[in-house]
Amino acid sequence: MSGASDIQVQVLRQALDRGESIWAVHYASHSLYKAKNEPVPVTCISATSVNDHGSNVAFSISDIRGSNREDRESELLDRFFTFLDEHQDAKLLHWNMDKADYGFESLANRYKWLTGKEPQYRPPSDRLFDLDQIITEQYGEAYVPHPKFRNLVALNKVSQRYWISGQDEAEKAEKEDYAAIQRSTSEKARAIAQLFSGFMGGSLVTSGSAGSVEFAGAQIDAVKLILQLADRMLYVERSLKKRHSQRPTLEVTDEYDVQDLLRSLLVLFFEDVREETWSPEYAGGSSRIDFTVPDYGVAIEVKKSRESMTARSVGEELLVDRDKYAVHPNVSHLVCVVMDHDGRLSNPRGLERDLMRESAKEGIAVTVRIVDR
Repeated sequence: MSGASDIQVQVLRQALDRGESIWAVHYASHSLYKAKNEPVPVTCISATSVNDHGSNVAFSISDIRGSNREDRESELLDRFFTFLDEHQDAKLLHWNMDKADYGFESLANRYKWLTGKEPQYRPPSDRLFDLDQIITEQYGEAYVPHPKFRNLVALNKVSQRYWISGQDEAEKAEKEDYAAIQRSTSEKARAIAQLFSGFMGGSLVTSGSAGSVEFAGAQIDAVKLILQLADRMLYVERSLKKRHSQRPTLEVTDEYDVQDLLRSLLVLFFEDVREETWSPEYAGGSSRIDFTVPDYGVAIEVKKSRESMTARSVGEELLVDRDKYAVHPNVSHLVCVVMDHDGRLSNPRGLERDLMRESAKEGIAVTVRIVDR
């Protein structure tokens, strides 16, 4: 994490610990691409309290009477800036609201264009926190595929019941369907608050992470931990063979042996590891999941390479697994481990990247590890 983002996270964590006011803000507007000689018209601004159990306030044209659209919009913006003035001590979370044509500056410019006046209050930059940028600094630019906001929301099982894309919001604005826009905007503000809570609590799911495990006083990323255990299983297997007085031990000869060994290692770090869990019916049947770690929404598929296994067959199996787990209500991350100590699969690193790219799908993250050494 960069120094700036690290400081921002510290400030936000202190605010949470002290019970200070934090609001997630989002807004909808007409099409950014159609704006020519004026700032983009605004249709709804919504704010959700992080502290107060997700209570939400919305400033929408749908709630303001009148026949003149610009007068109603002026009233909307006036109410919003009054709200900000009344919450000057609040930290404001947002999602990319720092652009010239979309953000707090754009809202102020629109207000000035409509009224000829400066807003009564404009929040300083040290009270604005771009959640997308903070998450990017923590997990990297590719923490989810584009569009990041919607994909991250889907991955974390956050409600999208009323969600409308920015383009669709602009189209509904043309049709004056302001109620639908308000529902969508309010849901997005709540989503920012929920994602923030997951991030700060260590449970945020990304394409490469399913939250953090507390072990020996440290926080360890759950997915990285599973992959590290898989990488070191060969050493554990060799150590098990060296028993006192040649006592019987676990011999890893097939896929079931691999599963038993990995399960034994997983319970060192995860309190709840479930095996033989059945996924909901998919394509007319059911499928066994090797393990689930329900506290982290993780399913783990373990495979052992065989003579008939090829890069293509692994990919085909993975896509079937992904589609089955994508409809599982308690799974948001599938970890596929392929034990290939015999080196049957060529170019394992390239194959991992190809498989993860090809298996990308909204609502579920997929991580593939081919253990070849």
